Amino acid sequence: MSAAAPKIASKGNAPRRGARVQHILGESLECFAESGFERVTYDELIARSKVSRGSFYWYFPSKEALYEAVLDYCVTGYVARLEEQFAKTDAKDPIVKRLIDTSLADFNANRSQYRLLLRPPPSADVVKKLAQWNDDVLAFMRGKLEPAVKAGRLDRETADTLPDVLSAFIDGICVRLVLEDENSVSTLSKNIERFLCRIVES
Repeated sequence: MSAAAPKIASKGNAPRRGARVQHILGESLECFAESGFERVTYDELIARSKVSRGSFYWYFPSKEALYEAVLDYCVTGYVARLEEQFAKTDAKDPIVKRLIDTSLADFNANRSQYRLLLRPPPSADVVKKLAQWNDDVLAFMRGKLEPAVKAGRLDRETADTLPDVLSAFIDGICVRLVLEDENSVSTLSKNIERFLCRIVES
């Protein structure tokens, strides 16, 4: 998305024509994020979107098709969003801090999307899309570490391993945030940052 987060239409009458699909995706994103895929009924999704049943079925003939469309809506442009957040970080800070700050800033700006992404239905297509999302994140991180490798400040083995470690730590932080365990997140993220910076700098 540099793609910004989905623009959710106002709660009045449903929009017409061109904006209708975006409206359905935005409202369905919130619904899936609040209740999870399994608990949300198709009737609830239709009611939330405030469009006619016929229009809803025309665009999304099943809950599974709708979820996959919402997932695409969330994942598309994710790296562009990260690039945008990374550009706002302080270039003087250690690269680990900048990557953590980037990921947390995106999470805080798009919490509904993360709630949806962390509660997927058991579907091979969904798993494949989430795997691609993860690969995109790792490629983004490796790209940000490459200048340090070329400058001799970071060895290749650490640069190849660090994105997986950093991604796993960030996933843990995001899960806590999704569960609204806000109190532990600040300390946890600072400890992760301190620990990884020591490894990278050594």
